[in-house]
Amino acid sequence: MKREMEELNLRDAFRPMPQPCRNALMRAARSVKEEEKPVKHVTFRAVLIAACIIIATAAAAMAAGSIFGWTDFFLAFHHDTTVPRAAKEIMDSTEEQTFTLGPVTFKVQTLFADRHIAMATTQITMTDGSKALLCMDAAQGDAICANGTNSTALAEKLGLDPTMNWMEAARTLNCPLYCVRAVLDISADYAGGEGMEDALYDEKGCFVDFSLLTLNSSAVGSELPLRMFLRTAEIDLETGDEKNVLSNRVTISIRVAQPMAEQDYHWQGEYSVSGLKLDAVHSELTAAGLYLFTGFTAQDGMSPEDFYEVQLIPVWYDARGNDYPWGMNLSYEINTDEWPRVSMMGLISVDSIPDTLVLALEDDNAPDQNNVERITLTK
Repeated sequence: MKREMEELNLRDAFRPMPQPCRNALMRAARSVKEEEKPVKHVTFRAVLIAACIIIATAAAAMAAGSIFGWTDFFLAFHHDTTVPRAAKEIMDSTEEQTFTLGPVTFKVQTLFADRHIAMATTQITMTDGSKALLCMDAAQGDAICANGTNSTALAEKLGLDPTMNWMEAARTLNCPLYCVRAVLDISADYAGGEGMEDALYDEKGCFVDFSLLTLNSSAVGSELPLRMFLRTAEIDLETGDEKNVLSNRVTISIRVAQPMAEQDYHWQGEYSVSGLKLDAVHSELTAAGLYLFTGFTAQDGMSPEDFYEVQLIPVWYDARGNDYPWGMNLSYEINTDEWPRVSMMGLISVDSIPDTLVLALEDDNAPDQNNVERITLTK
């Protein structure tokens, strides 16, 4: 699985981050290694994998609030994303599955999949209820506050300096430290090539791991053969080295939400922005929301390198000009294999297919999008 590491703009979501925390966060981003061969599409926006930690036996609720599932995750990290009603119903109906690996228990709490994405949350605790610190994989040297207000609140509740790292915290609290991980795992035939992992704390102070994979929609049917990769390692508090490392891949059951409706969109005239001409717009409604597939043709003389230099993505608005919430996949897929034709796929959080959509092809890096031309699309 590829663990995407692009930095989000958290300025609107959290109070300013102390520099030691930011340094730790950026070290984590730079240290991630690719685990698969590069794929042929790219993702311009992805959730940042940040270091985080939890006291496994803490009983009091965290000051940051309750963290149960993806709705809470998006509220904390990506507040312009929502979970559609149909997806939430599927997640809420998940039958919990529990696995034990050495001293650690993994409880898979929520699962969701359609033909494009698979998502899971897993609560991780010490099996015997003993006192321990749990942190994300390879995060033992990072600052407690590296995951924003949620982990900062934990440090404050424990009477710890949020800028200290987790080995220092474990030594201070005189308890063991474990790196833990619970992520979705799938064969290459079904994989879409992108993924993310992050963690937060629920209202009982338990570590909750969030995992998301993109899928190869052409290979996914009504059932998805899926596994969960589980890992735990105790950390030597003096050296930071791992010991007593255990891992396993367990089979989990997950149902695939099928498309509920499809619709082509139409428009008047021609729409061209930054050398791309709009050719087609197709939509597919699933429980995750509305997937929008757009096709473009690049102008003569434009190269794929020129295209990626600008980083254009479709942004969708309603008839009143309000932008739609970003989809649960947290990314846009871009494919230039058939250049000069360019295909893009994104997701917006809606429960039905709108009669009208407004499209703006925007530069993902540009600070001001007010002057970007928009076009109205209808069924």
